[in-house]
Amino acid sequence: MLKPGDLLRYYYLWARQADTGEESGRKARPVCIVVRTPATPAALFLFPLTSQKPDLSRANIAISEIECRRGGLDFPSWLILDEYNRVQVDEAYDLVTTKPIGSFSPAFVRKIAVLIKEAVAQRRVRGVVRK
Repeated sequence: MLKPGDLLRYYYLWARQADTGEESGRKARPVCIVVRTPATPAALFLFPLTSQKPDLSRANIAISEIECRRGGLDFPSWLILDEYNRVQVDEAYDLVTTKPIGSFSPAFVRKIAVLIKEAVAQRRVRGVVRK
């Protein structure tokens, strides 16, 4: 069973790509499952990870070396917090596999969740619903 903090490889579709009509991500990248809600229990909210330092305008969090090791990521890495892909678990065709490549610690996932809630409150988060 997938849970918050699990990292998967997924063909992530950036919001800017969706805006130009693209329907699938260009390459598989690590993503983090951060949110599962009671209102949409079959939906995964996937936040992208990158090894490129994000622009200062992007809401993000740097991943510590220990969390990178836990997650199976290269160091340095960043989690982008101002956009996500939402997919239905049974329709997540762009997942490379449903077997996690790693997982963040519960304490770090709680920290991420707080930052996402702040970004949502500031209306800085954008979702791309995948079909």
